[in-house]
Amino acid sequence: MDRTQQIFEQYHRFDDGSLVSIEQLYQPRGVLSVRIVLHARNHVLVGNVWRRVAITVGEVEEVALKTPGNFINRICCGVKLLRFGDLWCVDVDGTYAHDEPATLDEVRRDGDCYVIGGTVEAVELD
Repeated sequence: MDRTQQIFEQYHRFDDGSLVSIEQLYQPRGVLSVRIVLHARNHVLVGNVWRRVAITVGEVEEVALKTPGNFINRICCGVKLLRFGDLWCVDVDGTYAHDEPATLDEVRRDGDCYVIGGTVEAVELD
């Protein structure tokens, strides 16, 4: 998990990046995982270094995706890595009353693009 949190910090929560894809992966026995691929700048590296990063949420319990089609999904409010008890939530570009939502109910009420699950991992693809 430390590496995942480090990636979120290095990429400044993917601000000004773009959403490349969201893929649902069905595993044996009905276990679902969701893979989100983002294109963003790594702010720790010298220069203007942009990379693709995959965030995979495992043991998915809930997915919400309300985005219009046929346009580039720019990230303006960041990708949030949130922990609520035993669950992880990855929220893409959600706008809330405060910087981060305080509860899962707030995410469900105000979030347009999020995944809730038991595990999360982020890796750089290039």
